[in-house]
Amino acid sequence: MKGMQKIRRGKSFAGVVLYALKPGTHHKTDPVVIGGNMLGASATELITEFEVSASLRADILKPVWHNSLRLPQWDSLTEEQWATFADDYMTRMGFSDTHLRCYVLHDDEAGQHIHIIASRVDLVGGKLYLGRNENLASTRIIQELELAYDLTRTKGPSPSHVPYPASKRKKLSRNEQQKEKREGQPTPKTFLQNTIDELLTSAINILGFVEALTENGITTIPNISSTGRMNGFSFEYSGIAFKASQLGKSYSWANLQEKLRYAPERDNPLLFALKASAKQSNETREPETQVTLGEAALSSPAALEVEAEAITHSQVHEPGTEAQTLLNITRMPSEQTSGADHFMTCVLKWLLSIPYLAAFTDLLKKAGKTFLHQKSSFSTIHTVLSAEPELSEPLGSSKIVTERTAVPFR
Repeated sequence: MKGMQKIRRGKSFAGVVLYALKPGTHHKTDPVVIGGNMLGASATELITEFEVSASLRADILKPVWHNSLRLPQWDSLTEEQWATFADDYMTRMGFSDTHLRCYVLHDDEAGQHIHIIASRVDLVGGKLYLGRNENLASTRIIQELELAYDLTRTKGPSPSHVPYPASKRKKLSRNEQQKEKREGQPTPKTFLQNTIDELLTSAINILGFVEALTENGITTIPNISSTGRMNGFSFEYSGIAFKASQLGKSYSWANLQEKLRYAPERDNPLLFALKASAKQSNETREPETQVTLGEAALSSPAALEVEAEAITHSQVHEPGTEAQTLLNITRMPSEQTSGADHFMTCVLKWLLSIPYLAAFTDLLKKAGKTFLHQKSSFSTIHTVLSAEPELSEPLGSSKIVTERTAVPFR
């Protein structure tokens, strides 16, 4: 489904109502009002009602709001389906139930489309519908409704004005081009480029720029130094962050500054606040990442060492703990010992729980030795000497005789 290239606003309801309801040879059937919230159905009745609403705000020069929604040639909806779709569209666009509107169906060879004619003046209190950046909002809403109503997804209209040549926009990668073709809607990069280009067609200040991007679901992150030097923006849309350089030269601060009304004294407080907000948002997401990393680390060797330290502190004063631990490991139920890997993990945990093992390892390293290298040859021990002291003199004598006895080694 496509909307008009540009939503129109006008001074007179008579012209647009008469145009929408005018029969034509290219129509399969005469145009008919299929929905809305108005009492009348004829052109005269509709014009009268619209003019009553406009009279509530005589200061508004253009109270008329007009758009059309067109289906692809091969698609069609019933009148009830069209009315429901249009109601949903207008609600998402920001119109209230007390903004007068009507929907007129045209059915011709090119396919079905409806004209939506609405008053910008609310019947209650005369509140005016402003509709900031409504062309961009309309494109996004149509794409959302295509999904919600299971309609054929079509590409939205291109920006009516492009302030920069295409050469200054970063081209899409091959994968991005294929994704656009497959899904029938712009990628986040293209959406960002189109949105910014549309905003820059008119003079706008920093506050208006940021607010308009926010209305379109885009987060703006200023790159401003602590000294107040502004270096540009990063943008985030659909959970994907883009630096200005990733969008193209057109979006560098040097080029944006030419289009935006920027005054450091006025705008820097806002930019600092936006930067702090973005930083705080990132920090609130970090603990979740750390928890995830912590869970993943439980299966790593480093985690075994940490767990072993806890075991060591709890067992250091319990004699025979090491032997008992190993005994318990070898007696674990079969449902807990899932293979040799699990058993070796348990053995490693037990080894790391030995209090003096780390000190022993350090001594070996200092001596140039390691557990990993097996000694190639060993000396054979034939005998051992007993060095037990024996008293051969009366008590009180300071002379101690030590008798060494050779004991065969078995």
